[in-house]
Amino acid sequence: MLPGGMRVLGIFIVGPDDTVNDNANIQKIRSILMAIHKNLSQNKYLYGNNEEQLILNLNNISQKYICKSVEINNKSGMIKPVEWKFQGKATKWHQLESVINFDNLFHIPADKDPETLKKQLQDILESMSDIVESSLIAIEGEVKSPDDMLEIITKNKNEEKGCKNNEKTTNDKPIQISLYITCQVNNTSSNVKVTPCNASIRLVGQLVSRTFVHQKANVEEANIAVKEDIIRSLASRLEMHWDSLIDEENGFPEENVTLHEPPRRVLIALPESKVTLSDYLFPGEGPQEALSSLQELLDLEVHESYVLKDIELQADPMEFYSQSDVNIKADFGKDSCDSQQSRIYIAGISIAVIILIIAVLIQKFY
Repeated sequence: MLPGGMRVLGIFIVGPDDTVNDNANIQKIRSILMAIHKNLSQNKYLYGNNEEQLILNLNNISQKYICKSVEINNKSGMIKPVEWKFQGKATKWHQLESVINFDNLFHIPADKDPETLKKQLQDILESMSDIVESSLIAIEGEVKSPDDMLEIITKNKNEEKGCKNNEKTTNDKPIQISLYITCQVNNTSSNVKVTPCNASIRLVGQLVSRTFVHQKANVEEANIAVKEDIIRSLASRLEMHWDSLIDEENGFPEENVTLHEPPRRVLIALPESKVTLSDYLFPGEGPQEALSSLQELLDLEVHESYVLKDIELQADPMEFYSQSDVNIKADFGKDSCDSQQSRIYIAGISIAVIILIIAVLIQKFY
């Protein structure tokens, strides 16, 4: 449920004893940290791992705290003391906001062995990850140097607009992020190939990213945080979708059009904090499901009004089916389309994937 730009630093232990001073407990804690590290390593799209994990132990009787670090990749698992200081003021965060519109078509060659929908979506996720990673990021409409400080950028932007906002107002204003996908230009026709395809999967829809980085963050840190949040959010909802399928699709479905709608993102505002948590709702679910997750996972109770449920809108299935009917009629009017066509849509205004089944030759550029 953490938004982009965050890392799993370790574990926080509260109790009547100094847990980290007991060797027996240390072995158990090390095992827990190893399990956390292994789990995060198995899914590269989580972007939450650190090679060094922290243990923060607070004695709730003496109110004393101890912090130590464990090197996970070190076989000896050496534990070192860590200096831990509390600051007098709350941490200030830069809020980064971005809206990404997807409309990507992925062809499935006819000579490829039939795969499950899960495997097809995993392949698409890997491809989209590469696309997002290679994209160019503009902050407030301009491409900045990686070393530029966000604090300076926002301050200069407000001065250019003639704003006389105080520091608090400037800090609370979201920084708008735009992503530009690089295009590969082929100057010769020798790069064009014709590949027989049985299907194509279309990813279409809109993903909203809201990321938080610390006050002294630079442009490079912001770029990494935004890209990781986009990929993590896309990966999370696609994983939730294929795990929710009752009857896994093997091969190609027979229907002309099939629509799959992965869950959409909602954000949950926390009291007295600008940081929001992220959750996902399937079609038909409401804010109460997000609040239940918050209660179960984090033991937090907030009012329903704190759930920002309209940042991504639900898909209108009729819109995609009607578009498909028009496209099919247009395709049948062509001389080359003399065989039956069928399509699968996994789509939505939030995020969607469309599987297009076309039993004809499709031109594909490599």
